[in-house]
Amino acid sequence: MLLKSGNSRPDPIAIDINFDFDYHFHMVVGFNTDVKYRGEVFHVQTEEKGADNPTIETLVYHRGEILLSRKLSYSKLLNDSDLVHKLRRMMKIQHDDLISELRKGKFSHLLSLDTQIIEDQTLDEMVVDYLNNNELVF
Repeated sequence: MLLKSGNSRPDPIAIDINFDFDYHFHMVVGFNTDVKYRGEVFHVQTEEKGADNPTIETLVYHRGEILLSRKLSYSKLLNDSDLVHKLRRMMKIQHDDLISELRKGKFSHLLSLDTQIIEDQTLDEMVVDYLNNNELVF
C-alpha cells in the first residue's frame, strides 16, 4: 500500500512483518544489597540475562566502579519445567555467597591501599589472621 504525502520525498511503503515464534520466558527479578565492610559500602547486584544469554551475573560495586564479577551459565536448564524456581534459587545462592565472601574479607586485596584499613599487627599476627580466615587448598 502506498501512502500519499504532500512533499517531494518518495511515498513510504507499508509492510506487514509477521514474527512467528513460540518461545515463552519470563525474566526473574534480581537482587540488590548494600554491604558495609571496614567502613566502606559495597553494592552487590545479581541478575539473570535472559534466554538469549542464559547467565546469572553478580557484580560487586565499590564507589561506582565494578570491583568484581561472577558469572554462571544456566543454559542446561532452559527446557526444565521448573526453570523459574531453580533459577531464582541459583541467583539467591550466588548473591548470598558473594556477600558472605565480601564480609569475610576475601576481596579486600582488590581495593586500592588508600581504602584499606591497616591494623597495628605484627607480620606474624597478619599471617595467622590470613590463614584463619581463608580456606587452604592442598
